[in-house]
Amino acid sequence: MDHIKDILARKQAFEADGRQAMGVHLPQDLAKALRWELHQYYGADPGEELTTLYGMEVLSLNAAEVRFEM
Repeated sequence: MDHIKDILARKQAFEADGRQAMGVHLPQDLAKALRWELHQYYGADPGEELTTLYGMEVLSLNAAEVRFEM
């Protein structure tokens, strides 16, 4: 479950100065890996279109890199 831990660590780093991540842009390969890991972790497939991820709206699934928005 390395991708989940990585996203949560990136979110925590983004929020370290008091900002709150309300949305996230994900690269396509990372979104696919996260979907698989979430399925393994929770025992249910979240679906092809991730709509939320740990309290954040998933704003895109084809970003060049992970980006958070307030």
